[in-house]
Amino acid sequence: MNIADNYKVLTLFSIIFLSIILIPLIINKLSKAHIGNSFFEKYYLADRNVSGIVLAITLMSTYGSASTFLSGPGVAYKLGLGWVLLAVIQVTAGYFVLLVLARRFQKIAKQINAITITDYIRHRYKSNVLAVISSISMVAFILAAMSGQWIGGAKLLSALTGIDYKVGIILISVIILFCVVFGGLKNILITDMIQGMIMIFATIILMLSVLKYGGGLDTIMSNLYAQNPNLLSPFGSNGSLTPAYVSSFWVLVGVGLIGIPHIAVNSMLYKNNRSLKQSIIVGTIVIFIVMFGIHFIGVMSRGVFPGITDYDSVIPLTAMKILPWYLVAIVLAAPMAAIITTVNAQFLLISSTIVKDILLNIKKIKNNLNDKNMPTFVYGINIVIIILAALLSINPPSLIVEINLFAFGGLESTFLWIILLGLYWNKAEKYGAISSIFVGLTSYIIFKRFYKITLVEPVVISLTLSLLIFISVSIYMYNKQKKNGGLQNEKSKGY
Repeated sequence: MNIADNYKVLTLFSIIFLSIILIPLIINKLSKAHIGNSFFEKYYLADRNVSGIVLAITLMSTYGSASTFLSGPGVAYKLGLGWVLLAVIQVTAGYFVLLVLARRFQKIAKQINAITITDYIRHRYKSNVLAVISSISMVAFILAAMSGQWIGGAKLLSALTGIDYKVGIILISVIILFCVVFGGLKNILITDMIQGMIMIFATIILMLSVLKYGGGLDTIMSNLYAQNPNLLSPFGSNGSLTPAYVSSFWVLVGVGLIGIPHIAVNSMLYKNNRSLKQSIIVGTIVIFIVMFGIHFIGVMSRGVFPGITDYDSVIPLTAMKILPWYLVAIVLAAPMAAIITTVNAQFLLISSTIVKDILLNIKKIKNNLNDKNMPTFVYGINIVIIILAALLSINPPSLIVEINLFAFGGLESTFLWIILLGLYWNKAEKYGAISSIFVGLTSYIIFKRFYKITLVEPVVISLTLSLLIFISVSIYMYNKQKKNGGLQNEKSKGY
């Protein structure tokens, strides 16, 4: 593209996101006169009245992130079709989360008026200690995951405009400030829907364009084979994608997603059973389109443009080489849309955790708040969160996906079993849950950062150890309480 086209791309890109910024602000302004549920239920849960189609697109756009549209295709560019095989297991994300959690989780959440995951944990296990531990872990790992989105957005703006990376961090913070901080979930769902459609359209357009530009699938695959035959194998260009590693990775980005709080919380939002069924079906379809499509584009790009060395820039560079300027603007809007929609969910979750589960449990703070000043207090905390995430993003790692996957593993090690066993196992109790978190998190950090295990994804080992300790301690405490005659009948509570 020439300089004039670059300016056109930047102008259209700016118009798209200016619209996305203004929509939630306008809707939020109009909705202030409406009478409904409490501020917390409106702001964080959209009155628990989300339709199936909206929930499905939102789930996809929430799960799709900077690593999905930038780093993920970059790894596929590097390793080949094996990474596409590894990535497509994410198609089950919506299916697993909604089918396993939704009905039971929403029923209990409504009974106890739970706004956050921690509300459920505190009620289920009757433990403030467990609630505090899980809240701190949630804040730490989601802040890390949010910083990955800041990095992706700043890199995208830098590639698009040529601005300094740190200036990009500031611009991303401003965009997220207006898109997320003041809108609340009810209004954010509308912009998530718009951005989700952009992501789907951009994926389809770019995939078809790469196929056409590269001379068809046969030609592209022949080019890949000429570079390295292993690019077409399930084991990756360097043989690193062994069956053991791929299978364990599927746990991290497949079954384990039940333990990701900002994904699990979606199961509290649906309107009725019809909406739930719609969201499971539609969600599976749209997640497949995006997850398969964008990673396959990463592989094909190597067959067309083999010289790219900045893997996080594969999608932007490919788009700018082959598309007309107006489509470049839309395609490059997709990664930014993925970033903002993911931050939407992460941001509201971390905000609700800090405000409702930590700060409002301090009597001095709680006594000074009322219905009038509560929104201002929440917005102030939200701005502090944005500043923290921006500061964490100043010195980025080589690949965004590293941050995202580390955060995923930490959250799953904390929440998978305390959510799942809490819903489906009567004997699950607080000491088992606390022991599970300690063993899971400690082992995960050790095996991921210090004594690195590469044969399998370390989260599998951590989840196995934490499950064993959870079951063992819970059974021991259950039998001890039963023997002492102090066992509560959990069945009467609906568990």
